[in-house]
Amino acid sequence: MPEKFVISAETAETIRRKKAQYCRFADSLEFDRFDTIMLPEFTFEGVDLDGNVLVENGLRYRWESRAEWVAHFSASLSAMQSMHLVDMGDLEQVAEDEVRAIFGLVYHAGTRGTDGLHVTGAGHYYETWKKVDGDWFMASSSMKRLFYKIQGV
Repeated sequence: MPEKFVISAETAETIRRKKAQYCRFADSLEFDRFDTIMLPEFTFEGVDLDGNVLVENGLRYRWESRAEWVAHFSASLSAMQSMHLVDMGDLEQVAEDEVRAIFGLVYHAGTRGTDGLHVTGAGHYYETWKKVDGDWFMASSSMKRLFYKIQGV
């Protein structure tokens, strides 16, 4: 029978705090701070209900490193205002140095000011967190989009 791990309160709180920082850093455009949250080899994908990688305006929503992810989102969000909200997460420690997490998500984004485009979306982040040199870092994230609405003014 595989070994069972009980996640410590300290580990759970560290991952939850870093996920909150992930949201805040994205919303406040502090992309230089993601090295405190993500491993350099971090991977990210956005998927639809069937698990297919999202493609919007010809762009495939999959990045193979933290640097690629930061480059894309720092550019795409620079003219936007956004707000990402996550729940407390469902965390499962699967090894001494690995936690799987699922966070519910609601996000809003739109052009700066009171007019223009507004997007609301929701879904779940499915993530793997790894312990490296005594600290926890996001190794991968797959955002399954359940809801997406675009409105223009």
